[in-house]
Amino acid sequence: MTRHKEKNDVPRIPYCEERHKLTNGLLAAAHELTELQNQQVHAIIDGDPDFCRFDDLIHVARTTKDQAKYALLAHIEQHHC
Repeated sequence: MTRHKEKNDVPRIPYCEERHKLTNGLLAAAHELTELQNQQVHAIIDGDPDFCRFDDLIHVARTTKDQAKYALLAHIEQHHC
């Protein structure tokens, strides 16, 4: 008798608290970046002549998001979790 592999026969990976923390950090950074971009779009739509005031904030938020992304990727590569 052969055993059929079912969809639920996925290898179990132990919970990794650090990966969870890094994932949440990336999600928070991406959310912050998106929020700032949305605010700038609304400023443009509203005809705000100072819509460029968001540029530096968006730059910092993008840098933060990229750092969070690369930290998560490095962790996954190093720990295979």
